[in-house]
Amino acid sequence: MVTNASLGRVHSTLTDAILADHHSPTSRAPQGKTLTFEGNFADHSLLLLEGWIALSKTLTNGETQIIDVMLPGDFALIGTRIVPVAACTVEALSDIEYINIQPDKANGPSTASAQLREILAASILTTQSRTSELLLRMGRGNAASRVAYALIEFHTRLQAVGRTDGNILEFPINQQKFGEFTGLTNVHVCRTLRRFEREGIIAHPDSRSIALTDMKALCTLADVDLDLFRDEILIRHPLHGAAD
Repeated sequence: MVTNASLGRVHSTLTDAILADHHSPTSRAPQGKTLTFEGNFADHSLLLLEGWIALSKTLTNGETQIIDVMLPGDFALIGTRIVPVAACTVEALSDIEYINIQPDKANGPSTASAQLREILAASILTTQSRTSELLLRMGRGNAASRVAYALIEFHTRLQAVGRTDGNILEFPINQQKFGEFTGLTNVHVCRTLRRFEREGIIAHPDSRSIALTDMKALCTLADVDLDLFRDEILIRHPLHGAAD
């Protein structure tokens, strides 16, 4: 399992804005727990401190598409006071620790609330960038392109908040959920990951981690310019430049 000295304080740009004067309580939930169902009442935002969360949509026949995956330090708008309806189902992909931010906290007059609103705008933009990248590969790419893209995205985002060990990242998501994120069946996910492992592109240090041993090959498969990609999907601190 990947460990890092910064586990106690994830994305400081986000946590500081919320914890500075809001004193919001921390909640926990186990893997598999659904926090909010699509269509239910929701008027809050969510800051994820630990673990992975899936935001998903489901058809009436039960088929599910994960729209986005929240990683430690991510901030998401689940619902608003004006439109108090959850657009997605919010499910824990691993054991999680999080903070719910109620409307009165986000809309307050304090400096921390103003910074929080600025970070929310940035979060919306970077989420749109990630969604656009994934949709492009789901619409025009093959299985290898989709899987390679997802691995690059997870590593890039986790690296930005100090949650990687070189090329190794914790990977608690199972093949079914990974397929729901990439729009692939379990069979396609399994075959693609095995191919990558045979070709030396990835490795599995343990059952919950994955090593991206050939990032150049992954970028070629996914058609990703890594420097440009980082600029588009990572939040930059308004005062201190790139997040690290």
